[in-house]
Amino acid sequence: MNLISKKDAREILKKNLPNLPEREDHEAAILRRLFSLLQGKTKIITYSPDLMYEVDVLPIIESCPLPRPTSFIEARHSAEWYFPRMEEGKRLRFLRPRSFEKNAMGLFEPIGDEEISVEDAELILVPALGFHEKGFRLGRGGGYYDRILNSESLQKKTVGLSFSKLFPVPFLPESHDIKIGKMITEIQIHSFLD
Repeated sequence: MNLISKKDAREILKKNLPNLPEREDHEAAILRRLFSLLQGKTKIITYSPDLMYEVDVLPIIESCPLPRPTSFIEARHSAEWYFPRMEEGKRLRFLRPRSFEKNAMGLFEPIGDEEISVEDAELILVPALGFHEKGFRLGRGGGYYDRILNSESLQKKTVGLSFSKLFPVPFLPESHDIKIGKMITEIQIHSFLD
């Protein structure tokens, strides 16, 4: 397999993700697979998706105040859900939202006082454009998650979501790129750190 740069991989994914056929059906199938991994978990970190490029996790969150399609999925999970808020120094804080506001990038960020550390979360859903065949995550290039999920014990708690038509992404991983524990497509769950 010929490896491509992360920059080229991002461009290809950004061109193809918005136009995936049957995307809503595939997202529903991904969330059904994800639901089995959520069982017994009470403190979960998730993300506010960029709906053009990332799998929409919001329909599975029981008390999410963000707008989302109704009847997108039958089951909702009642854990305490925490969302990322970008801070200075390319740092993330994970807050339980009372409400949300849009940031400069157009993504929803939580407003709230209750914070959780990645160490205290039982499961961490990470946003991504795509994933390498060995589980390396391809984000948007800010390095926020690479910095905060910098140990294998934390990476084992991570779950990424993607589409089978766009997996694997043949990019050249760099030394700081994190590996995720599991990645779910509409077809199967892939494990990388078991």
